[in-house]
Amino acid sequence: MSVAITRSREAGFSLPEVLVSLVLFIIVIGALMGYYQTLAQGLLSQWHYRQLWRFASQQAEMSPSPLPEGWKATRVETSMAGCVSISVIVSAPEGRQGQLKRLHCPSEEQ
Repeated sequence: MSVAITRSREAGFSLPEVLVSLVLFIIVIGALMGYYQTLAQGLLSQWHYRQLWRFASQQAEMSPSPLPEGWKATRVETSMAGCVSISVIVSAPEGRQGQLKRLHCPSEEQ
């Protein structure tokens, strides 16, 4: 009879073992969620900066395309020795700004 009792006690995990493993599981999941959130915020921030520089580059062209709603651009053109210098400051709706200068000179082949 003692063999049957011993085998039934060895058949599973004890309550403290289960609770410790559950706490460790929750800690690991929490750490992974924090890591994921940090990665997502970084990717979103990088995407916003890429969008900002793409629009700044478009606005620094000789004939710029219109900006989406909420975006603002300040554009200054100066001419010198047959070349046109275009300076652009683009502001995103959330307040980020990017400044870009581009020099356009006519090619001699034309």
